[in-house]
Amino acid sequence: MRAAFEAWAPEIADPATVVASAALVGRTAAGPGLDVRGLAALRGDGEWVRVGRNGFFGERSTVHIAHGLHPATIGHDVTVGRFGLVHACTIGDGVLVADGATVMDASTVGPHAVIAPGALVPPRRTLPGGFVYAGAPAMPVREIGVDELAELARAVRAGAAHALGTCELPPLDMSPFGASAADGPLLRAHGAVPRVDGAFVAQNAVLAGDVRLGVDSGVYYGCVLASCGARIEVGERSNVQDNTLIVTDASRGDVVIGREVTIGHNVRMGAGSFGDGSLVGMASIVGDGVVVEPGACIAAGSHVSAGTRVKAGWIWAGRPARALREVGDRERSMFAFAVDVYIHYGAAYRRESAGLVA
Repeated sequence: MRAAFEAWAPEIADPATVVASAALVGRTAAGPGLDVRGLAALRGDGEWVRVGRNGFFGERSTVHIAHGLHPATIGHDVTVGRFGLVHACTIGDGVLVADGATVMDASTVGPHAVIAPGALVPPRRTLPGGFVYAGAPAMPVREIGVDELAELARAVRAGAAHALGTCELPPLDMSPFGASAADGPLLRAHGAVPRVDGAFVAQNAVLAGDVRLGVDSGVYYGCVLASCGARIEVGERSNVQDNTLIVTDASRGDVVIGREVTIGHNVRMGAGSFGDGSLVGMASIVGDGVVVEPGACIAAGSHVSAGTRVKAGWIWAGRPARALREVGDRERSMFAFAVDVYIHYGAAYRRESAGLVA
């Protein structure tokens, strides 16, 4: 799927291989040899996504920008593995971002480096090339030669086992949720049909069962909201970003997301409550029964244990997540800005018929 954003349409050089369920959006430009697998999302709306020649993006990988601040700039011969996330950063030539790894805003990864499976590069870091980086935050483990890196990249592109191992991944297609490409994003399940009230839903997302979206909310590319006999409610002006999976069932309980909530890219979460104005950072894993009180924040890449209560106005971070500090005034402003940006995005995508309103 190639979707416009306002006056911008993707610019993809030939030859390119793009699976039908993937999304190339807006100001996305790529050199020849691009290979994009199922449900991957390269979304250049508020800034440019630029990819050099021979770029590879595995299933459910995501590339996005920071609106009006940072593009995503990706060099030649870069490999991004399954459920990898590259956000508003600079990636040098020949880099491997392995399965489930994340590189965050304003960071720079030097050429011929490896970000190991599940690793997290925090914002504003500079990682010299020629090393393997692992952990959260990602730290250098050892040097790596070009030949070894090329072998690892070939394995990642083939979905094969390799020396760096792997990490837990979500389902990489929509079949576990009873969906196929012909079904569209709204599926009847367990006797219920999703209800969408003036919201944006990307064409390759899936909402299954008793899912309710409020006015000016948005569910972006590759997302899954599957209620499986429970209820999922997304409040007004809230957004669920690319390749996030929210899955529950009757035994686990409902998911209630309040007003003006941001759920970042590549998040995995189940039953719980997320108060007004809260934020769940990208690449987080949130267990069942978590309560995020109003105005609280789960930091990017955090793993939140089942039953945790995140107090109002606090940031929790880590693996496992723990109370870090109170949310600052600048962060509150950033949360509010993100809400406004996504309302703008949703309206623009609806105008371009890249999603639906019901």
